[in-house]
Amino acid sequence: IQMKIMLTCGGADIVADAKREASGDRTEFGSSFAGQVRRLLMAHGIEGILVCSNSKGGELRQGNVLSINIPRWADKSRGLGFHLSRTLHGIRLARYARRNRVDLAIIDSGTAHYFSLAAFRIFRIPVAVNFHNVRWPIGFEPKGLMKRVIRYLDSAFFRKIPVAILGCSPECQRQARADGADGLPFFSWTGQYRREGFNPRVNEQNPDQPFRLMFAGRVEKNKGVFDLLKIIATVNERGGRTVVVEVCGDGTALPDLRSKVSLLGLVDVVTIRGRLSGLDLADAYLRTDAVIVPTRGDFCEGMPLVCAEAVLSGKPIITSRLSNALPVLGAAIMEAEPENIESYVNAIAALAEDRGMYSRLQAQCVNVSAQFFDRSQCYAAAVDRLIAATFPNHVPLDDYELISL
Repeated sequence: IQMKIMLTCGGADIVADAKREASGDRTEFGSSFAGQVRRLLMAHGIEGILVCSNSKGGELRQGNVLSINIPRWADKSRGLGFHLSRTLHGIRLARYARRNRVDLAIIDSGTAHYFSLAAFRIFRIPVAVNFHNVRWPIGFEPKGLMKRVIRYLDSAFFRKIPVAILGCSPECQRQARADGADGLPFFSWTGQYRREGFNPRVNEQNPDQPFRLMFAGRVEKNKGVFDLLKIIATVNERGGRTVVVEVCGDGTALPDLRSKVSLLGLVDVVTIRGRLSGLDLADAYLRTDAVIVPTRGDFCEGMPLVCAEAVLSGKPIITSRLSNALPVLGAAIMEAEPENIESYVNAIAALAEDRGMYSRLQAQCVNVSAQFFDRSQCYAAAVDRLIAATFPNHVPLDDYELISL
């Protein structure tokens, strides 16, 4: 069946991603989601348009797939400007899809306000939504007039407009179906990795050696990086086994974080590595004892890939329900209460001091890791199933081994 599909793929530079993939660069643990759908469309001979909102602009055609950066207007605006930016971008994408005679659009969460995607229905283009992030942090439902109005409009969209949804965690499914959208078809997926990218190692727990934590990801306030400093300071003030942490990542809060580490006198227990990738990141996972994900209640996490990478490296995770990793990786998680410094301190202390508990959680990492090597659960497979549900003549692939990586 001949068709044209448009997918949005976040804010990365999709043109650079396409060039990197074409060059055979395999320095990362897994492939990008854009890379997966690019290979899927090529395998089927489906004409595709992959869109990112990166400000660099530009485009690149590879066979039947066009990769293009379409920047959002006023992308860094706040307040009313932010909402106008996300609303107008959704309408712009719908107009672009109509102009290019797209038969199906799959839009990533965070691309635009969901309610603005109703413009696709106006242009008679079926639209689906892919959830990398939840609509709101679990237990922190939207408050304030503007947020409640947006939830009302978004909920109306999910009840009436999408043909389906995709998502990376059970909470994504629950929230997409909230407010009366119970029957919306859902296609789940998990991040996929190459086995050779990881070397799970059992860390011998020596109480005379520091307990090593790792934070990996965007260095932002809503990811809990400043809470992390309070947590580390408090747990070490109590005495007992010393706890240290490596911060691996980049973000707008990185300069402020460096200053706070110095100001609070934590330079001996907090090491800021910046953004790491490939072998450097693999080495960081190897030398750590556990990974901490202290997400705050103002960040809409989906299921952090760092949690997947932690269990693949054989490292237990310390996090709260806000990461949405508990239903997926719960057996390998030491749970803390959201935004509760004392709860995180107790969780770290228990894991650092109780060798039996640490060993039990570490042993569970192998059990929960299998899903990240199951190619039938990759993002491209979920997209393939969605296409088949939308166009009955479409036949999904039998094997996604080459597609997922």
